[in-house]
Amino acid sequence: MAFKKLFSSKYLVVAMHVVFWTLIIISPYLFRNPTTWKGFNAWHYRGMANNAMLAGLFYLNAYYLYPVLYKKRKQLALYVVSLVAIVAGIIFFLKYLDHLLYPNFERPKIGADMHGKGEGGGMRRFGPGGPGGRGREGFRGGSPMFLWWYFTNMITYIFVIGISISYRIIIDNSKLEKIRKERENENLRSELTFLRSQVSPHFIFNILNNMVSLARKKSDMLEPSLIELSKLMRYMLYENDEERVSLAREVEYLKSYIALQHLRFGDDVTIVFNPPEDINAYYLEPMLLVPFVENAFKHGVGMVEDPHINIVLDVDRTSGWLDFKVMNAIAPQQHTKDKSSGIGLANVRRRLELLYNNDYALDIRQSDNIFIAELKIKLK
Repeated sequence: MAFKKLFSSKYLVVAMHVVFWTLIIISPYLFRNPTTWKGFNAWHYRGMANNAMLAGLFYLNAYYLYPVLYKKRKQLALYVVSLVAIVAGIIFFLKYLDHLLYPNFERPKIGADMHGKGEGGGMRRFGPGGPGGRGREGFRGGSPMFLWWYFTNMITYIFVIGISISYRIIIDNSKLEKIRKERENENLRSELTFLRSQVSPHFIFNILNNMVSLARKKSDMLEPSLIELSKLMRYMLYENDEERVSLAREVEYLKSYIALQHLRFGDDVTIVFNPPEDINAYYLEPMLLVPFVENAFKHGVGMVEDPHINIVLDVDRTSGWLDFKVMNAIAPQQHTKDKSSGIGLANVRRRLELLYNNDYALDIRQSDNIFIAELKIKLK
């Protein structure tokens, strides 16, 4: 992870660019012939100057000409004219540099090794002392050598311009992809916040119904129920906004909810829940398990004979998978008229899709008047 972060840092990218173009600029020296090397001459200086101009053309086109003139302002003609003018300026600058380096500027004959000997016992010299006394005739405008030099340089410039455009397109696409992912993540966070906000009122509504039931009975259990409710509210207010909570905290929350329901129903409902110990090292989305238990109490009591709720929670410590199963008895051909009854499970299903992708399995089924909801998720 640290290596990936370093590799993606802008400082490393800048360093890679500097190293790459430094190697390109000094390539006339790097690709010298060691057997004939006698030190720098005008040919090497000119080659390095030409490569430096290529680097300047690359970045000027990648960071100004193409993105500003063409992409932003949509001025194709101005963009093309600017490129032609800049390339022409580079060519004239290099020609002027030839004059500055004269008479030490030497160029090998066509077909001769750059560092080897041609006719006349050495490098072909373009100047008054050159072979045949032709001066610069061999490199004069319109001559085959000049045209060949001009053609190869133009191909090189066009290639660099094409590479710089491709480089700019890659940068722009990368930025667009980053923005798209940021917007997607922001939308996911907004949707998760909305889903959590749905869970809390729905959950509180059911709890308050329990309080009303106890108040009508004038039960002595109202006070301890309010104490348990305060524990639930504390969890919902202070930890529900966290991206992840420990499995141990979620289990404590479940225990408080079950204790609250036990105060309401007493021994009329058989509740079995024996979670494992030492589960602090595992994390999951907050309030992800309670909707299954809430659903069991909502539909597993009342008209059900011998109501019982069995909650099984197990963690495979090797693979890190959680197996959470809630089983409750239901009345034969039970039908729910409460429109809000499906909010909890539908909410959980959507949160699982957003958060766990392929790292979960949800199985909800009914068999022999037993309703079973089983969730398997990969814990973090």
